[in-house]
Amino acid sequence: MKKSFLLSVCLFSIKFAFAQNYLPMAVENAHWIMYAIGENEPNHHVISVKGDTTINGMGYKKTWRQQIQNNIISPATFLPPFFVHPGNLIGAMRDDTLARQVFYIPFTPFYTGNDTCDIFEEWLIYDFSINVGDTIGGCLQYEPNYPFTALSITSENLWGQDRTVIDCDGSARLMEGVGTDMGPFWQIFAYPHPAKPTFLYDYCGLEDGYCGLQLVNGIRQRLADWQIELTPNPATDLLTLQFPEGIHGPFSCTVSDFTGKMVFVKNAEPIHSRLQISIKDMPSGIYVLTIRNENAAVARRFAKL
Repeated sequence: MKKSFLLSVCLFSIKFAFAQNYLPMAVENAHWIMYAIGENEPNHHVISVKGDTTINGMGYKKTWRQQIQNNIISPATFLPPFFVHPGNLIGAMRDDTLARQVFYIPFTPFYTGNDTCDIFEEWLIYDFSINVGDTIGGCLQYEPNYPFTALSITSENLWGQDRTVIDCDGSARLMEGVGTDMGPFWQIFAYPHPAKPTFLYDYCGLEDGYCGLQLVNGIRQRLADWQIELTPNPATDLLTLQFPEGIHGPFSCTVSDFTGKMVFVKNAEPIHSRLQISIKDMPSGIYVLTIRNENAAVARRFAKL
């Protein structure tokens, strides 16, 4: 009896410790930045977790979708900062930490070609408790009647943390706390369309949830709607910004490198609708110039030779 009791305690302790290391997906301020080309135009967007709610007596995190104001059609030039519109509530998510599972209630249909998760019902979407050889459960399967199998389970440092990664037949990779390479809610075994690619560009969790996002207030006039010319581009020493007549400062001008690190800050007022910025001391590379006033902001990319 004593040995049996001790064995039970040990097994519980091991399971508890394993669960303690589980990285949840429903984390406040988590963001998934999605690069997406739709049927006719870019459809870049952000999936985010923000706010608590209770459904049928259980706690959930609210999940939002925000459109990115960006018409970039090349992943190489899809760089922060990202300007987003106010979000639409698309569902509610929760983690069962002890079971290492993620559940989701969609409020709108998933934006996939073969929807398998009916709205207003709770669905299992990820299960990180499985073992090698087990089949993959959850409504995000591409073919629910033909489940795929876990081929290997490893730990990898992804998006800044050590995460459990399940590699499956069909080339699918399930990443603990993140989802897949196609985002949190895209069907697990769907593949990017060559002409309409969709993939996870960046993930930001609890510590870095800002993720280079800036909210665009659609009620106010947006600088992004103004025709601001940036010349020359590429440039070597000096950038010149030409503002339309009637647009006045003061403006805050910042320059960030491709990693999002700020390398230049200046507050300035255009003179005769022109503003010049010296970049001669910056290393060669691709940068993002962001111009802000009290209402909104706009970004322009440029190359430093």
